[in-house]
Amino acid sequence: MTRVLINGIDGPLGARVATMLSAEPGVTVIGLGRETPPAPVGRAEWLEAVLNGQQLLALLRAEEIEVVVHLAFVGAERPTPSREAAVQQNVLGSMELLGACAAAGVRRVVLRSHTGVYGANPLNPAFIDEARPVAVGALRGLLRDYAEVEQFVAEFAARHPGLAIVSLRLAPLLGGWSPIVRYLTETGPRMLAGFDPCLQLLHFDDAAAGFVRAALADVRGAFNLAADDTVALSQAIRLAGQQPVLVLEPLVRVAQAIGNDAILGHWPYDLSFLRHSCVADTARAKAELGWTPAHSAVAALQALRAGGHAGTDPKTSEARLRAFLARRS
Repeated sequence: MTRVLINGIDGPLGARVATMLSAEPGVTVIGLGRETPPAPVGRAEWLEAVLNGQQLLALLRAEEIEVVVHLAFVGAERPTPSREAAVQQNVLGSMELLGACAAAGVRRVVLRSHTGVYGANPLNPAFIDEARPVAVGALRGLLRDYAEVEQFVAEFAARHPGLAIVSLRLAPLLGGWSPIVRYLTETGPRMLAGFDPCLQLLHFDDAAAGFVRAALADVRGAFNLAADDTVALSQAIRLAGQQPVLVLEPLVRVAQAIGNDAILGHWPYDLSFLRHSCVADTARAKAELGWTPAHSAVAALQALRAGGHAGTDPKTSEARLRAFLARRS
């Protein structure tokens, strides 16, 4: 019997992972989220609460959790309220979670990350494997949060060899709300004139299947997950049912210099990703996880076009944790 905690079961991806894990024999799933899950969660039991490090440790020990799947990143599945809130939850919250896992004797932690942590620059190889360092200094927003967590993970894993840490670096996700979905579905998504970089994408179900495999496999380290096909950015926009709007890079830079990002609309990443490609090699995930994407990027974009978009009060968390553990005892 494997006991799994999903931190972030209140997001669409967490709910889907919970459903898939529930279908696995010999797996017990516990969920933790700040809100009610937005979709069925299979056989999983879940707790709606915001827990600090000591409360997390108490939950992990009481439930004898062996594997933690960490998906609770602000800005990944709903808009970011503020950079301060995002850093607090994404970076500091991940550090606190890892510390609790190590103290509780958890065997494996599977973290959500992003292929964008490699950065986009003209020196990138055609296919980037997991050995390439993350590019913290060249990133901003959610991608920077992922990269900072990965830097911390590298140091933390070296100090805690008994805890296997897995980072799943997902290509931009198509399903539910995501930064790339917001961009692709706005009217006239912006592109830089003279540039049309290659884009990797990942279907929602293929991402969930990757987390299920990583939770149950005897692996550690980073794995890239992406659809097998790549598309040009302009092609992705048209497949999603929109027409790209070209803007001049000097105009964008002037606007950004005066604090106006509106000219780029909802483009979610750094400006470099509108100029250069960032294409990840998924060979390791296929060989070691046995993971293969079931959906192409083109099919996922067509589903998006068809309409298939493939908070808790912290003061109540202590009482909810006690009540949850009492029900379980």
